[in-house]
Amino acid sequence: MIVTPTAVSPLVTSSATTAWRTNSQPVPVDTAATATPAVSVILGQSAMPADARTYAISGRTAAAPTWERQPDDAISSLMAGNLVHGPSGTRFNGLGAAMLKRFGADADDFSQSVTLAAQGTSASALHTDADNQIKLSIRTASGATVELGLGSQDDGMAVQIKVSGGELTEAERKALVQLSDAFQEAIDGLSAFPPRMALGGLMKFDPAVLSSIDFKAGIKADDKGAINTLEFHADAKSRSVNASGPSGAVKVDVDLSNPAILGNATQQAQAMARYLQQVDAAGSRGRGDKALVSMFKDAFSQMNSDYGVTAPVAGREAPGVIALNAGDHSLLSGLADFNASMVQPPVSSNPMRPEEVDTFSYKLSQSTSVTGKDPRNRNIHQDQQAQLSASFRRPLTPEVSLVLTAAKESQFYEYVRIDDQARESADITYEDGQRIGATVEQSASESIRVQRYLMGKLASDTTTPLERKRVSDVRLLLSSVEKAERSHEPEDARRRDQALAVAASLAVLPDRPGALPRGDGETVYRPQPAA
Repeated sequence: MIVTPTAVSPLVTSSATTAWRTNSQPVPVDTAATATPAVSVILGQSAMPADARTYAISGRTAAAPTWERQPDDAISSLMAGNLVHGPSGTRFNGLGAAMLKRFGADADDFSQSVTLAAQGTSASALHTDADNQIKLSIRTASGATVELGLGSQDDGMAVQIKVSGGELTEAERKALVQLSDAFQEAIDGLSAFPPRMALGGLMKFDPAVLSSIDFKAGIKADDKGAINTLEFHADAKSRSVNASGPSGAVKVDVDLSNPAILGNATQQAQAMARYLQQVDAAGSRGRGDKALVSMFKDAFSQMNSDYGVTAPVAGREAPGVIALNAGDHSLLSGLADFNASMVQPPVSSNPMRPEEVDTFSYKLSQSTSVTGKDPRNRNIHQDQQAQLSASFRRPLTPEVSLVLTAAKESQFYEYVRIDDQARESADITYEDGQRIGATVEQSASESIRVQRYLMGKLASDTTTPLERKRVSDVRLLLSSVEKAERSHEPEDARRRDQALAVAASLAVLPDRPGALPRGDGETVYRPQPAA
């Protein structure tokens, strides 16, 4: 590609005088000036005539660009370069960051669009109905709302900035500029291959300056694993993300309204590592789509990382907040409460038995309550749950590929249905400052049903259930923690840490029934053939 730059226009043109034209004021072509073009462009392997007034973009010919307004600013320059030189997946390169950085010098509204086709999409349609849409809405503490929009499709693109509800303060404008890289990272993640979530930076804001952030995206993409739609919200009390694509749908909601239950960074990292291991195990056991499982892990880890400012926000203080001690925290996960799920679209892939559907669904949740009339009389309860439901077909031998047709000769396979559940509950009770109860209950159950077909006929039908439960009384363990805390001896400090580690190891969501040892309080179900 050979480009001779010009200062006339930010968009490559074939005429020194037709640098740009707007919808409202078309500029006539000066034919006398076309003999010596200001810019010569060669895209691909074949050269273009010097007097050509068209552009070779992605292997097609387009008319001279039509701008909504004169493209004499930095954002328009970026749009021009992205539209001419980049594929559709990179149209938003640098634009999100540039739009927010603009607030460093200018807080006025801004709107720009450019169309390449002679009868291209209108500016209003590019702003609202383009194939690819990105929206960012930020509400400030003073009550103003900032809305950013980006739209793109084959024949054009558009951007828009609106401020409503009041003027921005200096602190708010500075906070918007500080989010510029995070906004761009979120956009770039969606256009990456494979697409990925990159929302962590959008949660790093001061709720005393910016009260909420909403990020929405609609991307036209057909590739397996792509993220077609995404909705994200964050404020001082909650975070959520809802994303979907060909692989399935992911949803994560996090409740930040109870900061007293949050653990330190080490405890949170350990809890996150355990959860992600369990998600991987569920994906493997249930034959979940790898792209869906990866998308869920990204969403879950990002929504539960860097909780930021956890102190009560002015006007939103939780009355009567009860502080927890080290023993209390040892029986909690350290994470904020959440509800998370991923669901794969059902597929019927056996023409002989369309009622046999391939499915995958996984749910993970945590809920915590801290109640009582005062800190000396408090009750703490945390509940963690996981549920896996899946069905799939597998060949009779792993080395053979499964290709099912209407012919009975292809019908050699096993249809597998899985239903697993796990739960952990921690309860701590205080009366008059004394701990009178501290128990942890863990339970897990799994069931796998296997129907074997030979030549299309059911040869066997077997269900294998297993369930175990363990209840642990940890009052003495936590009492040893308190005793060690009153001592100044190094050895007692070591015993305290050991006791806290043991308590934490008991208060985790079990992986599978087999992870729970046999003992008092357990019930075990032996494998039995289905009736």
